[in-house]
Amino acid sequence: MSCWIRLGIEPTQDLDTIRQAYRGRLPTHHPETDPEGFQALRAAYEEAQRLAREHAETGAAPEQQAAEGQTEASTSEAFEAFHALLEDSTRRYEPQAWQDYVAQLDELPLEQLEDLSWRLLHNLRNCGPISYQCARLLAQRMGWAEQLLRLAPEDAQEIEAFLQRIEEPDPFDTRLMQSWSPAAQLETLWYFRSLGYYHQERPLFEYAQFAGCHTCVAFPDDEHLVQRLTEQFSQVGIGSLTLHARLQLQHQQAPDDVDLLFLLARQADALGAEQQALDCWLRLWREHRHPQAERWLLDLCARYQPQRLPLLIQALDQQSTPDTWPADLADPAQVLGSPAQSPQTLARWSEASRLGLEGIAATYIDWRLDGDDELPLLAWLLPNQDDRELHRRYWQAWALQRGEAGLLRTIVDERLGNDPLDALILEGFQRQAAQQLHWLEHSPVARALVEYCARDEGPVELPEALKSDALHPACREWLRRMRVYSPRALGELNEHFDMRRMFTVPFGLVLMEELALNGIELPPMVEGEALWNWHRQQLFMLATAHQPQRWLDLAPPQLAAQLTYPSDHPFAPLHKVLIARQAQFNEHNALLGWMDDRDPLQALVASRLHTLGYVFGSTRLPSAVRLLECLEEDVGTLDGHPLGYMLLCAVLYHDPELDAQQRARLRDRLEAMNNDSPWFAPLRDGLIAGKVKRPPRQAVEQEEKVDGKLLNEILDAFNHLVKSASPPGTRSLMRLQKAKDDPDQDTGLRCASMAILARAERLLMARVSQTPVPSWAFWRLDSRLNRSDLIAHVIVMLLAGTVLTTATKSPMLWTLVVLLLLTSFLRRLRDLGQGVWALVGLLAVSRLLPFAPLLLVGLPGDKLANRYGPSPDDPDQLQLGLQVALRRLNHP
Repeated sequence: MSCWIRLGIEPTQDLDTIRQAYRGRLPTHHPETDPEGFQALRAAYEEAQRLAREHAETGAAPEQQAAEGQTEASTSEAFEAFHALLEDSTRRYEPQAWQDYVAQLDELPLEQLEDLSWRLLHNLRNCGPISYQCARLLAQRMGWAEQLLRLAPEDAQEIEAFLQRIEEPDPFDTRLMQSWSPAAQLETLWYFRSLGYYHQERPLFEYAQFAGCHTCVAFPDDEHLVQRLTEQFSQVGIGSLTLHARLQLQHQQAPDDVDLLFLLARQADALGAEQQALDCWLRLWREHRHPQAERWLLDLCARYQPQRLPLLIQALDQQSTPDTWPADLADPAQVLGSPAQSPQTLARWSEASRLGLEGIAATYIDWRLDGDDELPLLAWLLPNQDDRELHRRYWQAWALQRGEAGLLRTIVDERLGNDPLDALILEGFQRQAAQQLHWLEHSPVARALVEYCARDEGPVELPEALKSDALHPACREWLRRMRVYSPRALGELNEHFDMRRMFTVPFGLVLMEELALNGIELPPMVEGEALWNWHRQQLFMLATAHQPQRWLDLAPPQLAAQLTYPSDHPFAPLHKVLIARQAQFNEHNALLGWMDDRDPLQALVASRLHTLGYVFGSTRLPSAVRLLECLEEDVGTLDGHPLGYMLLCAVLYHDPELDAQQRARLRDRLEAMNNDSPWFAPLRDGLIAGKVKRPPRQAVEQEEKVDGKLLNEILDAFNHLVKSASPPGTRSLMRLQKAKDDPDQDTGLRCASMAILARAERLLMARVSQTPVPSWAFWRLDSRLNRSDLIAHVIVMLLAGTVLTTATKSPMLWTLVVLLLLTSFLRRLRDLGQGVWALVGLLAVSRLLPFAPLLLVGLPGDKLANRYGPSPDDPDQLQLGLQVALRRLNHP
């Protein structure tokens, strides 16, 4: 379509006619509603102007040329006026000056304004820091946002981003900079606009880094700017005495303003005014439950009182308690109000566990994360501690999880102290204790359990609803409380509830039933402050009966002497033994010797010390006598592991440490074993005879579900021990140790590996006891020489032989040097576990391969003691036992 047809006029050279036609058609093709029509109209308008100008160049009238010259002059004047506005520091940031310039543009014809528009935009975008308010005045007048569709996509995107940027407010009133120098204007506007960018777009630590850089910048007297910087600096944590004083004054004028209180707390914290910050954060927490108050209090506690951090985490936990519960026990709402902790508190336990805390704080956090292993925490709680206030708070924290109503009441009745952080902790404990008391006294679940356990006789059935999995969490929280049960209640509770399935497992219930079956019952609970000591007594007894050796290893030696038991207490006789034998706490064998089997509690404790599980966890390998005692006392550990059981008995049967009677019992055990598999009888007979052949690996693996490779390793080591009465090689011992430490391996094979390692340790310790031979003792051919000493020997002998031969002119000296070298080679072979025949073989090979002796330098020596003595590299490596040495070799 012709441009003239699009404009609706006849062909003409009159630019005014073309413009009028364009303006007349423009309303019907608005850029937003009809972008395609607008582009076509604009193209027709530009094409018509081009044709008119081309005709004018060939024969334009002088009057028309004069008009066009006048138009160009007007455009140039407007553009120069814009440059003057930008360069004038008194008008550059003055909105009124920009409004005057916009009014000047309104006097230009449309075609001049369109030609000038994009030149103004280009200069405005590249003029440096400018007032967005002023730039918006020009942008709105020129209508750049409405003309983006006429531009190329990449240009339109850049201009649109610029227009969006100038829609943001200025950081301050730019009119305040009229009297400043241009440099000060530019620097100030750039600086505060950069601050705003860092605050909105970047992490706060980058804002702090930028704001913390030393600079000198003019500061406009803008109240809104000062208030905004006060908020930003306080939020980021940048301290300022000026802003702090300003906030203090504002807070005095509006003491109930939460935002001002928060900003003042942040400023006080940044300036190191810890007391004021603490007061502000405490008020924010107590009055407003401000979430950042919790975070700051926890951080403050972690910095200055890390041992109280777990206490504060627990105290800040918030739970709601219903006033009443439904009467129907099957109602799911019964679990509401039972003691629990929020997900936020769980996350805080996990976060605190990574802080590297020590002492009771770390132990308490581990207990709250795990919950089942209570002994390490009791080892801190039961002894007297130097910091009595801290010790009491941890007792109270424990009581919130495990205490009955009596202990909870003592927490509620305690008076607050003067220390603000300790008072906050106690406030939280008292709030939680009151909630738990309300639950214990009014919850239908708790009341049903109390009534059930209080029955002495007569038919009282446990409500079926309490047996459901839905109510197990609430029942578990009641069962975790430390209290006295009747023997009947203990038996029925353990029968109805599978304690092992509960997380966390209620500590002591299964053990108390076992004690009750032996006639041992806990004494009645007392009241008041004496209740804390009652708990110390019973917890020490239960811990000793639960895991005696581990508990005595964890507990301080002086703990037993700090406790007192009445003479009629079931633990009193054993308590006297522990006090008299404090030095033997870590020696379970010695402690066993002092146990009186006639006392039911001591007999129970003694039985728990004779276990294969104990010797598995021991840092030292057990003796054959001790291993046999564990085998005879610990019934059930090797049930279902007949092959490993047979191997263990065979290793002990051939151990010379046992006497004839003990070996006879083991032989009876071996001969009593039977199996229908064709390979079993030969294996059993070979073990008894002390020379066994490997059974078919595939058949053993399929029938016994064991590692056939490990079985062959054990059999080879067994043959070596019995045949030569010497330990197996180091690599074999390392593999056996690795298998013994692997919980995924068959328990029976692990026990057999342990027995072989124990016997090998005794043999190796006899060799380690030999006095180490110096490396220069060349005449000690039965000693060992490491690689570095061999190199030194060779160098010294060669140098000495060369010097002496040169000095004496006697070649016979080389014969002596060769003999000395042979002694060094033999001693080096001893380090490899080899003998004279290995030296003969080496000399024979060196006839063909002259450099064969260099292998003695490259091959590593035996890392453990061998029949030629201890390792020259580490003669004391077995000081902590073979097990420790092998673990180091397996995990260097």
